[in-house]
Amino acid sequence: MPLKVLLVDDHPLFRAGVAAALQADHAFTIDDGDPGRASWALGEADHALAARELARQVSPDAAIVDLLLQNDDGLRLVRELRQEHPRLKIVVLSMLAKADYEPKALQAGASFFVSKQEGLVAILAALHRAAANERAHVPSPATHAVADLSERERQVFLQLGLGRSTAETAEALGVSVKTIESHREAIKAKLGLPHTNALVARAALWVREQGLAR
Repeated sequence: MPLKVLLVDDHPLFRAGVAAALQADHAFTIDDGDPGRASWALGEADHALAARELARQVSPDAAIVDLLLQNDDGLRLVRELRQEHPRLKIVVLSMLAKADYEPKALQAGASFFVSKQEGLVAILAALHRAAANERAHVPSPATHAVADLSERERQVFLQLGLGRSTAETAEALGVSVKTIESHREAIKAKLGLPHTNALVARAALWVREQGLAR
């Protein structure tokens, strides 16, 4: 039997496009529990309350959830669906910046995050992987916070993570030691780190996570 999918998005035209793609993919169906309707026609919700009620009615196997819903918090909906339906596979869709919101979505309980700009093929691919019990790697808070650094601050962070001293980092980047010290203080403030040892440890962890260790 095809897997039942709950589609949560407040844009009718976008829902129609995803529904059509699911209709063409025989691994999935959209079902609202009404035997009088074609099984692929609905299984859609445009806000969190309708999504929760529909999930209770039809017990979907998977859900596609937009983060930006009218007057609703998509991340909170993901957490609620995960709590009520632990086996539900959730793929989050959003126009929001992936670097900023993918970690939040995965930590809330989604299996994958897909940008709407990636298109229907990416959505279906993520849904297939989620159905196969695959999950995207959840970036650690250290990895996510690096996204808040400027380009120069990331360069300094990388050098520290590679074990370079302040003087070595200054030489590598062609700036003064005082400039590196200023960047170091700014990085500590952005990452909420209490002292330089904590900064170096966080940088070393990030370098390992990114596969940049030499």
